Amino acid sequence: MHEKHASKGLVIITVSVDDPEKKEDIAEANEFLRKRKLPFSSFHLTEASELWNKKLDFACPPCYYIFDRQGKWARFRGADYKTGIPEEEMDKVILRMLAE
Repeated sequence: MHEKHASKGLVIITVSVDDPEKKEDIAEANEFLRKRKLPFSSFHLTEASELWNKKLDFACPPCYYIFDRQGKWARFRGADYKTGIPEEEMDKVILRMLAE
């Protein structure tokens, strides 16, 4: 997705919501990201899950948030952690937003 649309202005970040008290989970997430050498920024939330769960309004990761060029939340959808969201579906939304 990044390689496909970065030249048009798409910016991707990842945000891990692993419990900050579970150091093994954080280490595993960091290793996953390191191995993939992702060309975008990755962050870990350190707030209590109750706080971000309420703010972000989702039950479990992974979730995808797509913001328009003005920074407004333009699309959200929770996903099954095994299958994710079909790339074609995300592509349609991203292309529409990049054209604005």
